[in-house]
Amino acid sequence: MKKHKYRKTKISIGILLALLAASILYDFVGPEDYRSMLDVLYDEKGNVLENPPYPPSKDYLLGTDRDARDNLLLIIDGLKYTIASVLIVSLLRVAAGAFLGIVVETWAPALKAFFKAFFLPFHYIPLLLIGVLLMDSVVFMYNEIPVIVKIEYQMIVLFLLGFPTVFFFTTDLVKEINTKSYVTSSYLLGGSRLHILLKQILPHLKPQFALLFVQQILQTLQVMMGLAMFGLFLGGPHQEKIYNTPYKKSITNELAGLTGQNFWTLKYSPWVAFSSLGLLLVIFILVIIIKNEMVANMEGQSQKYGRFFSKTKKRKETETISNKSPERFTPLQKKVLDQ
Repeated sequence: MKKHKYRKTKISIGILLALLAASILYDFVGPEDYRSMLDVLYDEKGNVLENPPYPPSKDYLLGTDRDARDNLLLIIDGLKYTIASVLIVSLLRVAAGAFLGIVVETWAPALKAFFKAFFLPFHYIPLLLIGVLLMDSVVFMYNEIPVIVKIEYQMIVLFLLGFPTVFFFTTDLVKEINTKSYVTSSYLLGGSRLHILLKQILPHLKPQFALLFVQQILQTLQVMMGLAMFGLFLGGPHQEKIYNTPYKKSITNELAGLTGQNFWTLKYSPWVAFSSLGLLLVIFILVIIIKNEMVANMEGQSQKYGRFFSKTKKRKETETISNKSPERFTPLQKKVLDQ
């Protein structure tokens, strides 16, 4: 049986790793031009040409924001915070939710009722609304709480928003596998729960967990974008004056925060918001490509195994018929005539 190469997945992961490496290296070799703000643009005679935000040009490929900061440099600088936070949150969700789900379903199924009662609000209240309620008092307004503490708190909240889904998915999947005949036979023959878990259940769970991890990445990105629209940026906001009017800006420059803070510029300066939003859409497309290829390969494997077992069954039936001796084999028509 040939191994699946996952060609599209490898290309997508390579692009994401290249973007992450460029963002990390920017802190060491990149310019700091985006941190210098210009109020107006002058010509050689000192006349005012225009006010920021400036449209895309040779000097600014993606234009500038309302503080005349280079959008290209901003999104490169903040990209590492977006990718790192999404990967960490998704990995923690799958690791913790899968581990507890397996343990509870295998050794303590009675605890499922407690978890269902505790996470009941997550089934009826939108995750975005829960995130806004939990983050609003800590992140919304500028305060003296350290940025690293805000980031840690936000990541804990994001983790809790997706943990119930992973937990209950794992318990249901383990429960379904336990009903299979080969697992039941192992229990009847005296196999221990740990042995059956390692040898018969986990091999079926691994591909499901990989797909679940990709799905959690998409969900975390969606929630972060929704929170940014409410001004809940990763790390919180910081205030800087623009024409003597303060407005909230993401202190980490992560992509969802840049999109949220510049969302209201779509009417008169669309390039400001589309700079970060465009890169977010690229990340979404790459992750969706990975997910679709994983699903296609999993479905292809199941169909392949199905065809293999059907052919084996037909071959056994043919061999059974051919092994019958002629004297023992009586045609149906002769039977009817004899009767």
